[in-house]
Amino acid sequence: MQLEHVLKSPVQTAAELWQRWWIQIGVVVTASIAAGMVVSRDLPLWLLFGGIGGLVYVAIAFYKPEYVAAALLVIHWGNIHDVLIRYHGIPSVIKPTVALLTVVLLVRRFLSERSRGLVSDPVIWWTLAYLMVGATGLWFARDTDAVMKQLVDTAKDCIIAVLIFNLLSTRVAFERAVWGLLIVGAALSALAVYQEITRTYDNNYWGFAQAAVRQISTTMDDRARAFGTVNDPNYFGQLLLVLVPLAIWAALNGRTWRGRSFGLAALLLLLAAIGLTFSRGAYLGAVIVLGVYAMYLRLDARYLLILPLIGALLYVAPPEFRARFGTLDEVLPGNNAGAYTDSSIQGRTVKAEVALTMIADNPVFGVGRGNYRLHYRDYINVIEGAGSNTERDAHSLYLEVAAEQGIIGFVVFSGLLLAVWGRLRKAERLFAAAGERRMADLSVAVKVGFLGYLVTSVFLHGAYGYMLWLQVGMAVALVVIAQREAADRSVPLVEVSR
Repeated sequence: MQLEHVLKSPVQTAAELWQRWWIQIGVVVTASIAAGMVVSRDLPLWLLFGGIGGLVYVAIAFYKPEYVAAALLVIHWGNIHDVLIRYHGIPSVIKPTVALLTVVLLVRRFLSERSRGLVSDPVIWWTLAYLMVGATGLWFARDTDAVMKQLVDTAKDCIIAVLIFNLLSTRVAFERAVWGLLIVGAALSALAVYQEITRTYDNNYWGFAQAAVRQISTTMDDRARAFGTVNDPNYFGQLLLVLVPLAIWAALNGRTWRGRSFGLAALLLLLAAIGLTFSRGAYLGAVIVLGVYAMYLRLDARYLLILPLIGALLYVAPPEFRARFGTLDEVLPGNNAGAYTDSSIQGRTVKAEVALTMIADNPVFGVGRGNYRLHYRDYINVIEGAGSNTERDAHSLYLEVAAEQGIIGFVVFSGLLLAVWGRLRKAERLFAAAGERRMADLSVAVKVGFLGYLVTSVFLHGAYGYMLWLQVGMAVALVVIAQREAADRSVPLVEVSR
């Protein structure tokens, strides 16, 4: 009897609990009281359904936490929670979900007889080291509040990463999350494409297709650029770029023709939306991502069928796309005499110069996290010789880390990135050694997407740092899945009962 009780599924346990009369009465009474409070106080009806939905959400979190973890990854990646807060007045769903999953994880760790324990991985130690180096700024930074805010935000992102690689620890759960990411990415991209076709730039489509007029080039008028769910087209392009290799993986490894067709459609929508961001960093990242992935696929003839589709996208692309991409010529060696005509490139060059000077003046620990903007005013006055209260960001994640956390912080951060890359390579090798080509390909797709993030981060600072930490969680989750499956295959099956 004890063995049978241990082997019962959560659904069976819930069904047995529901058969008890006192639980049925309690549920009915609770629902009646909640409905009465809503009606008597003239509260919105969605509050009642929200409360009921919340109870269901909690139940799912305890019985199937991987579903909620996948939802957390997808909602956070698409920045959907921020749209719900700013445009619809709905409270944050991320904070309660993180709190709920943390409780679930602790309960499973200390109360479940079948728990494998919390995941221990080298990436965790690099993460802790990065937090500790950043915390040193509390002793010397000019604005310690900015340091504390950065540390708190990073700690929250790290907790989410821990939840992801502890709860998305099976291939089924991980693949479900990947498909969820592609659905959100394709939906956001489709809205951006539809907005472009209909020229309805003044309609943000409930906050999921933001757009605003921005610079294209010195030879062409400014025009609307797609923002999606974030407040900057460059970061929206970065957000979508990471999903491009996953879409290729889905198009090639979908289990059904519907899955493969969706993967192909998602790929084309993602590339089209990236084009509509007019982000040069995303353009360059897309070229590198597609090139690297093509080398991994070894240019099998059937994979080349995607090239005509990409060519068709380029053919129908707005002329501003070619003008924007053409401005990259200015940054190539030998193509200018040291003076840039593009104002955006000029501005980023100055910010990079400020960052390098800041590093030279504060080489060990930097100026403190979140303090680049504050110090920028002092340095720009020296460089340009004019008084200014302007605050700017570094526009490069690597220069930002080096300027704010010094050489020590940059070394630790680099070690973290290399550790994540190494975990993805290990996951790929483990799956390949086991003959799991599908999962090995998925590991490569996540790795190439991570490469795309690293490339675009050369031109973008860490304003949306959660993107990095969600990828950290996915990388560790993949290697955990690979290691556990390898361990399970090495242990002979034991007959539990006859």
